[in-house]
Amino acid sequence: MVQKDADPAERCPVGGAMNDLPIVNAFKRMPVPLMIVGSDGRILHCNAATHGLFGYDPDVLIGRAVFDLLPVTSVSELNAHIKPPAIDAVVKGMIGRKCNGAPILLAVQITAWVDAEHGLQHALALRDITYESEAEKATRDELKRANNAIRGARIGVFEYDPSAQSVIVSDILRELMELDPMDTADVQQEWRARVHPYDLDIALEPIRLCQKGLRERASCEYRLREKNGAGWRWIRMDVAVAKRDKARTVTRLIGAIREITERKKVESELRRSEEQLRLAFEHAPIGKAIVGLDGRWMRVNPALCDLLGYSEDDLLKTDFQSLTHPDDLHGDLHRLEQLKAGTISDFRVEKRYIRSDGAIVWGLLSVNVVRNARGKPDHFVSQIVDVTERRRLDEMKNEFVATVSHELRTPLTSILGSLSLLSFMDAEPLSDEAKRLLFIAQQNGDRLHALINDILDFEKFSARQIDFSLSRQRIINLVESSTLSNLALSDQFGVRFNIICPDRSVSGYVDDKRFQQVMANLLSNAAKFADTGSTVDITVENHEKAVRVSVTNRGCVIPDSFRSQIFKPFSQAARSSTRKRGGTGLGLSITRQIVEQSGGTIGFESDQNGVTTFWFTVPTEEPMQGTTR
Repeated sequence: MVQKDADPAERCPVGGAMNDLPIVNAFKRMPVPLMIVGSDGRILHCNAATHGLFGYDPDVLIGRAVFDLLPVTSVSELNAHIKPPAIDAVVKGMIGRKCNGAPILLAVQITAWVDAEHGLQHALALRDITYESEAEKATRDELKRANNAIRGARIGVFEYDPSAQSVIVSDILRELMELDPMDTADVQQEWRARVHPYDLDIALEPIRLCQKGLRERASCEYRLREKNGAGWRWIRMDVAVAKRDKARTVTRLIGAIREITERKKVESELRRSEEQLRLAFEHAPIGKAIVGLDGRWMRVNPALCDLLGYSEDDLLKTDFQSLTHPDDLHGDLHRLEQLKAGTISDFRVEKRYIRSDGAIVWGLLSVNVVRNARGKPDHFVSQIVDVTERRRLDEMKNEFVATVSHELRTPLTSILGSLSLLSFMDAEPLSDEAKRLLFIAQQNGDRLHALINDILDFEKFSARQIDFSLSRQRIINLVESSTLSNLALSDQFGVRFNIICPDRSVSGYVDDKRFQQVMANLLSNAAKFADTGSTVDITVENHEKAVRVSVTNRGCVIPDSFRSQIFKPFSQAARSSTRKRGGTGLGLSITRQIVEQSGGTIGFESDQNGVTTFWFTVPTEEPMQGTTR
């Protein structure tokens, strides 16, 4: 509170002198918002900056009560902000009102004096601190978030004074050191005593580098013994220069430490896992490789180098394209494109490789694609098993079987011809017993002839020595033709063939001769195992990118134990089936090879009610070159 009998010499020059024209002009032109408030609370003088601050036109505020602008209700309340013996005060956060009623955050410097003529007066210097306050709030919020982040991440902070060799540490750092808040132990000595002896120099190096000005920032990782001595914890420490003097000498360092024990455990496990994978890769008895998307070898193991006849360095200078037999390359590249596109997840194929000495070796290739975090193909992982010897033995076996079969077929043809002539001889009628024996001989001869033909076909398909002549044809026409050709089967087994085709226009790529062979095998199989008097349905349907042909019969249930064997060569559900219905056990195996080598798929379904459907697909788009070989 200001004394009313103040010495006139101590009065503010503004009071009682505002009638001086030079002072008034200077007051009005000052860029800082200023006003003089009389003892009744009315504004005696007010400059242009004040009018602009509150949004009023010039001179409008003169004579108005200051209470319309500031959150005070009386001159006494305004004067109460000044604490004696002071004659002024600064009030921050006072909320004023603009002419449109909008609030404005102000810092107000209030100066009071007593004028002999006008009594108690106040000079107010105003400052808009809206943006300043917002900036301060943003800073406080940022500091709060930083503190929360540091506490949440359990980061201990310290400040080091090199000249005094003193250190100030945060509460979290003490927690990381397992020190009680009331523990009076010297933190530096405690820290030095518990750092692993082999790691002490490593732990001190960042401080040394920053203190000598060699680095602005430095970090290290070291082991710190637990306080109870039970084990070791891994710590990461980051140090930075915080302050220098005028001579650029470092006078303050700041640092942060956090525990990284779990990360170190994970890294150790990863290293162990990587080492196991490396050993498995390097010592695998089969060829293994990591291949780039461009086909270049990125990593190869010794087994693959031995298989292809190259040293590791020389093999890494090549790519798989240059070592693949030209006849196998197109199919290989097509499958890799499918892998990259995601249409297939992996593939296995037997292919030929060219060794460094020019020799050809066969390998069973298995390939998977590895994708990056964005799901894009990154590289291929390949495994190559040497099957050259197996292929050689298979070729020898196939050649032997083919030779024996041909050798058997030639005399068998003569025998069957002779038996046929005997059966039609009328000059010397045969006895009934002789006719019965002749009939048995013809039946078994025909069966042996069919078996030899099936074996020859099977070996050719297995060796992919059969050429396919694929062309687009209407499927229903082929189905009707094959059904008519096999009507004798329906009569023999007492069944009826029924064709179902909702759309007769569907067409696909087939080899006419091989299609008839597939249909003959499926119709024969369905008729043999169908109930007498039942119907065998042949259905032609248009599927996505394929035409599906199904043959359904009602009869014997396929045993669960046999389902995985059904397409394997020489397979029969039971030996009694062979004796009762006949068959070599090669028909379905040959059928699968024809379908798959002409670009289709094959399968079957069989329920407990005896309804069995064998189906295969015919591609509606021309298969890629090489699929039919």
